[in-house]
Amino acid sequence: MEKKYSVRKRNCMIVTLTILVLILTIIFIRIVTQEKIILEYSEEYVAIAELPSQLSFTYYEEEEWRDKLKEINQGKNLNGKLTFKKLELLLKQLSVQNYITYSKEAAWKNVTRSQWNMIYEQILDLLDSNNQVSVANLVFLTEESKELEDGQNLQRLTQKGFYEVAEGVNYFHTYDMYQVYLKDNKIIGINSEYKKTLTLENVFVHTTKNEKADILYEHEQLSLDIEGLTEEITDTICDVEWKDSKVTAIYKKEDMITGKVLSFNDKQIEISGYGTLKHSGTLKIYKTYGTVEELDESKLVIGNLQADFVVAKKQVCGIILKEPAFIETIRVLLLNEESGQYHENPFFVADVNGIISIGDKTEPIIANQPIAASAYFTEESDYVKLTLEDEKGRIYFSDEAGAHKSLGYRGTFEIRRYPEGYGVVNELSLEQYLYGVVPSEMPASYERDALCVQAVCARSYACIQLMKNDYAALGAHVDDSTNYQVYRKQEETPETNLAVDDTVGEVIKYQDEIAEAYFFSTSCGYTGNMGLWNTVEGDRNAYLQGVSLLSDGKELDISNEEIFTEFIKNKKVEAYDSDSPYFRWKAKLQVEQKMEVLNAAIATRANANRSNVQIVKKDGTAGSEGDLAGFGTVQNISVGERGAGGGIRRLDILYENGSVNLFTEYNVRYVLGAISTKVTDKDNNPVDMKLLPSAYCAIIPTKKGYTLYGGGYGHGIGMGQNGANGMAKAGMKYTEILMKFYQDISIENIYNEE
Repeated sequence: MEKKYSVRKRNCMIVTLTILVLILTIIFIRIVTQEKIILEYSEEYVAIAELPSQLSFTYYEEEEWRDKLKEINQGKNLNGKLTFKKLELLLKQLSVQNYITYSKEAAWKNVTRSQWNMIYEQILDLLDSNNQVSVANLVFLTEESKELEDGQNLQRLTQKGFYEVAEGVNYFHTYDMYQVYLKDNKIIGINSEYKKTLTLENVFVHTTKNEKADILYEHEQLSLDIEGLTEEITDTICDVEWKDSKVTAIYKKEDMITGKVLSFNDKQIEISGYGTLKHSGTLKIYKTYGTVEELDESKLVIGNLQADFVVAKKQVCGIILKEPAFIETIRVLLLNEESGQYHENPFFVADVNGIISIGDKTEPIIANQPIAASAYFTEESDYVKLTLEDEKGRIYFSDEAGAHKSLGYRGTFEIRRYPEGYGVVNELSLEQYLYGVVPSEMPASYERDALCVQAVCARSYACIQLMKNDYAALGAHVDDSTNYQVYRKQEETPETNLAVDDTVGEVIKYQDEIAEAYFFSTSCGYTGNMGLWNTVEGDRNAYLQGVSLLSDGKELDISNEEIFTEFIKNKKVEAYDSDSPYFRWKAKLQVEQKMEVLNAAIATRANANRSNVQIVKKDGTAGSEGDLAGFGTVQNISVGERGAGGGIRRLDILYENGSVNLFTEYNVRYVLGAISTKVTDKDNNPVDMKLLPSAYCAIIPTKKGYTLYGGGYGHGIGMGQNGANGMAKAGMKYTEILMKFYQDISIENIYNEE
């Protein structure tokens, strides 16, 4: 009897111990699991580390939520999984516990992803009043994240481009497909795996081989695994499909047209011979010559680049460049009489016969008969082109009777109709364009080598503008005003045309790139550098250094205010451009009498570029142009900083209740010019201009205000035209003159390049 009892007792103890061990094991596993860093996605749970980013649209930022969730996670780190107990604490933290409905389970149980998603959607409905969070279906194309320039954020490449990824949700592997939550182009959470088909549209396929496709996408070179792929595809645009985390299909886009880009904007592109077609919003451009790579829109040189355009559903899907642009032509937007971009009702006349092209139709141009542009536009056609039969012919703006209202233009005219009016573009060869620029920018009476200098500078400047696409939406590279280079405001002359012909194709290069050849009229005896434009001086613009133009070769330390003042007052200084009447000038400032004018001028420049106008209140805090009226009267105007060559880099204006610091030579000229009177040149002749001749000046206080002693005309950076003429008179060749103004350059021919 006692033995039976002992056996029963022992068995009971064994069972009890077994249960106890099992419980302790579960607790131990639970603790270990809670502490474990979650590295993989699961439908069975949601990691605590995922939550800070998902909740960042609420009261707290992501970093603040990290601290809050550590408290909820019993003061531990963010490792482990979300349980129902922690969910309850989280909802209380959000103050939504009374508004969220869900099936409660044991406190220690994990909240599954589907359960959390139902709760999260309710949180969004309650708290995301600005709809900050959205949903996207993505396939991930790379295994690793790409680090941004700031070295902190990570980006992952998907079929919809790059997305920043929150730290706690970066579970993604190549070809993983998920539905994710987004906020500000950042993946902040994962809803679920995505099981349907996803498509990468309009991707460039370089080659296909051995069941792989080498593609270019978002400037990345990727190799896609495509089981069963046998088709050979080379250098074209395709769509690629994924399903169940595998590439299941690749569709080649067959339709292709060839032509030149005439204009483009963010919605459509105009192609020679085909008219205007829509595109996806971002032009996809790929070059296949040399290194195969994806290019941005800045490389799409309008009018000079033959390209293949892949088209589907009347939309351009991609552009393929098989050869580099050969600079043959330039396209000039001809401004109206008020320097506006559009003409109200333009008339033209040609001195020889030609053809008017309206879409696929043509009509004759009869010499000396006026052409009303408006008569040739239809509902189907917003583009008209005038082409002459004889290259010696010219096209003119005219009145209704055919009387000339402009000089004659070489090349062709393209007229486009816009809601604002008619845009007129003159297309012609680069060299013919320079025939119209050189005499408009430099007097034909200047020395031959000076004219050659101007031709090389003008050609270099034009080539740079060809690559910028400033006027791509209007089908042009540049306009005909001082915004770029003055064009066709003076007649061509044999002397200026000869300078263009003698330097044909020549440009200045710095570090193997065409250099922007800035030029101006007259120096004060020195030129400046990019600091005058409040631009960082670095390797890219190191060819633009301040140089001395003193004919005796001496150099003064004009950074010293006293030495500069003495220098700029001296009308007897001998320099290569000292014959110019603007070599020295003088002006009076009326400050008290023109306070409103002064404040208005400062406000205008602040609105144009706030970074170059600093308005400071009396307490040292930042102000705005609206505060100027309360600043009171001006107490002092002084030079805050001079740049190389003596130009004012910063002008300081001290008021009773604040101050203004003006940066850039243009701002100095604009503001001081607004309150200046009695501007006279070197010979004491009056000068009528609103803009001060230059920022190379000394500011001398007087009893009635200030007197400015200045020198030079223009911004003072790069080549001085009158200085170039003086050097040419002294026997210097145009190549020597260029190398004097621009440091460490070479002179090369764009037409000799491979």
